[in-house]
Amino acid sequence: MEKSIFILSFVALLSCNTPKKGFDEKNLVKPVDLGEYHKLSGDDIKIFLPQGFKVLTDKEIKEFHQQIKDKKTRYYFEKGYESQRHVKGNFYDFYNEGYAAEVTIHTLPYMPFSKSNAGQLLYYLRKSFEEYQKVTGIYHNKMKAVYSGDKSLQYFKAMYRLTRYNSYDEEGEKENFEVFKTVYLITSKRKTFMFTIMTPFEIDFDPFIRKFKL
Repeated sequence: MEKSIFILSFVALLSCNTPKKGFDEKNLVKPVDLGEYHKLSGDDIKIFLPQGFKVLTDKEIKEFHQQIKDKKTRYYFEKGYESQRHVKGNFYDFYNEGYAAEVTIHTLPYMPFSKSNAGQLLYYLRKSFEEYQKVTGIYHNKMKAVYSGDKSLQYFKAMYRLTRYNSYDEEGEKENFEVFKTVYLITSKRKTFMFTIMTPFEIDFDPFIRKFKL
């Protein structure tokens, strides 16, 4: 439903910005234009997100997790949040109610990497996700993994479709659980950060990611 609302709003914006006397592609509103910058004050990084994302405090994150009725799903989010406290670096959490999307940014010590290093990262991600799978029954099905980079910028992306099989609610009805998760690792200008977004529908976040400022 949220996706449909966004698409309809986007089409309306395109209509409003198209000249009456003829079509001009330069006047089209692109999805990436519908966003705003958020400064990660502790790391001097600016992240570009779609409109409507807001920073979550620790209290708000815990309250959000408590609203998740399914125990296994709630456990997945809670353990992910708790694990942040044992990792070096700063964490910034954002949430967009309209998209039902959650963004987590983790700044890391400067770490230039190559295509072979990205392969190692993919392995560590898989092993980490397998630990959650044992407890929650949530599977991370890899959809795509890509790397690109040079001396000035290294960029790695892994996309997953999260599902849970043969799961039933308290009334005995079979549950449909599907979430899309994309993990980015970016190094540029002697800074490294990991960007993770989870949404209930598949979305290409690359145009927003590319607009970060260091």
